[in-house]
Amino acid sequence: MKTLAAIPCYDEGISIGSVVLKARKYADDVVVVDDGSTDDTGAVAAAAGAVVVSHDVNMGYGAAIRSCFDYAKSDGFEAMVILDGDGQHDPAYIPDFVKAMETGNADVVIGSRFLEENKTIPKYRIMGMKVLNRFTELAGDMETTDSQSGYRAYSRRAIEGIKIRNHDMGAGSEILTQVRDRNLNVVEIPIDVRYDIEGTSSQNPVSHGLGVLVDLIKVFEYNRPLHVFGGLGIVTMGIGAIVGVWVANIYNASGSLAFGPALLMILLFIIGTFATFTGIILHSISQLFERLKNEKG
Repeated sequence: MKTLAAIPCYDEGISIGSVVLKARKYADDVVVVDDGSTDDTGAVAAAAGAVVVSHDVNMGYGAAIRSCFDYAKSDGFEAMVILDGDGQHDPAYIPDFVKAMETGNADVVIGSRFLEENKTIPKYRIMGMKVLNRFTELAGDMETTDSQSGYRAYSRRAIEGIKIRNHDMGAGSEILTQVRDRNLNVVEIPIDVRYDIEGTSSQNPVSHGLGVLVDLIKVFEYNRPLHVFGGLGIVTMGIGAIVGVWVANIYNASGSLAFGPALLMILLFIIGTFATFTGIILHSISQLFERLKNEKG
């Protein structure tokens, strides 16, 4: 398979040269997307033999990934392996990704840090990853052991079908939420990631995780409006029913209607009913668009 090693990076001048040289041993071509670096990342990558696609300003990880997809799409690569440029990902895994794609008939191959025991990952990261794995599963109806892995491979079918809109770190999860809709096959292979390298992340892991979580909630809301609005409506009406029982008890005990709680009960039922019907309508619209898309396809 004609394979591209794609490396999105920002201010990785110290490490990018060695990563490119190693990746060239296992791929037909190497492209580095320099996302507005302030150091010599682009020049070092070019000197090491990579094709460099440069952003004038720092646009975010998702925008860099999208440029990787655009390059692979325009140059007709059959497989694209995306890895980090900071040295955490070993390019020697590239043949394993390609082999998994060929033998497993896979469109997306995820390098998972959790298929085998890995004692190098900090415990707080493991907890955060499990939460994001669960939300990715809910938003995209697909299960993976490492939804936040940045070491992945994509087939030609995936390269052409996946559309990246998120400019930030949530792009990785956004891609996985499209797997079911695009009918893409996913497999995972075990990898090791180095955590002994200084300055490998430009973003605090807590803010990174919260940002991805917010993006996933937005995707879940978009893909499953009935669950979001319908669930909210049912919960709200349930609270309204509890308030209604309280109002009835007050009336039975005193013979007078508690105006404030009664008004709250009515308001909760109105909001709950509105949210429930909103969910039903949005669900019907999404199903209609899905049917039209399938008929068009």
